[in-house]
Amino acid sequence: MAEIESDPTFNAKDISLDMTSKGFLKRRKTLNVHGTVASTAEKDRLMKIVQREAGDNYDVSDKVVVK
Repeated sequence: MAEIESDPTFNAKDISLDMTSKGFLKRRKTLNVHGTVASTAEKDRLMKIVQREAGDNYDVSDKVVVK
């Protein structure tokens, strides 16, 4: 989230992240990305940052809406 907050092109107030666990032993984690962005390009850039930071440790769920 720090990279998103430091990027002046994103309105970080409109973006939130939360994590959920799933599976029998709750070992697999999902990072849920919520919020709104101004354009498809902004959404793509946001999701690219989240995917890079999450790596193989988390599944990423895209719940971002383009205004």
